[in-house]
Amino acid sequence: MTPNPKQIIVDKDALVGININDLCDFARNHLMLCSDTLLYECATTSESKRKNMLDRCDRLIKAGAYYCPCSTRFLEFEGDLCCPYPPFLPDLNATDDIRKACLVDIVLNSPHKIETIFSSRAEIARAEFLKLSQELKNSIDTEHLDVGKKIGQLPSDQFERFKKLFEHINTSDLRQMCVDSVPGEWIKDKAKFGLSPEWMSWQYVRLSGVIIQNYHYLRQTGPMPRDENERAEHDYQDMEYVLLLSRADGILTRDKKVVEPLARAAFPEKDVFSNLDEVPDSYLCHWD
Repeated sequence: MTPNPKQIIVDKDALVGININDLCDFARNHLMLCSDTLLYECATTSESKRKNMLDRCDRLIKAGAYYCPCSTRFLEFEGDLCCPYPPFLPDLNATDDIRKACLVDIVLNSPHKIETIFSSRAEIARAEFLKLSQELKNSIDTEHLDVGKKIGQLPSDQFERFKKLFEHINTSDLRQMCVDSVPGEWIKDKAKFGLSPEWMSWQYVRLSGVIIQNYHYLRQTGPMPRDENERAEHDYQDMEYVLLLSRADGILTRDKKVVEPLARAAFPEKDVFSNLDEVPDSYLCHWD
């Protein structure tokens, strides 16, 4: 393999919007990551689309893409070992298991498991984004009206607003927020946990903090949409893709609403692509 190959993430919108044969050709000579979040989104899409989406994932991984886990694995790893998660994201054992089986059969034969996973992630999204943003708004409305006014005056453009929110949260005590946010039973030694931006736990808290504040902005400037639970669940998955950029070098996305502006604002030094022909030759891998 090319020494220190560049890792590139693919999200659901890219999987849907780019020709699957082209994606498979790309995966054969690039270190492409099909995350647990991508599999989750494909498995929980509408029943009429589910088989097709899972088949696309299956083909992509069998063509050469790699499976990688989601935030729960990262946070548990860092809490248990009290060190940053390694830079190399692929889970080689899980990837090998998928390549030996049929992803479509695995998922479609486990509908109860999928429903359980969906309910769990949806509940996390509601708790982290909707509940906390409402609590933040209630607190500011009663104690810090000047702060609420400033939040209401943030840019209407999503990317510019995310940039402003990151400027603000980067001045916060993110290390303490890590310790407070991650379940205590996951952390073996709080004094050694979440010490710098090199930790994925640090980046998780940073990203989720910006999403929460963005929801506060939406509450300040108008009523939340009727489908706020669904929106929160989708935003949580979008955040999961962007979290991988704390390790990966680039992301392939066609999501202009959240993934692209969030990725560009959170990691301006990383690459965000919407088409395969935008990816430079520096991402090519030469497999031994």
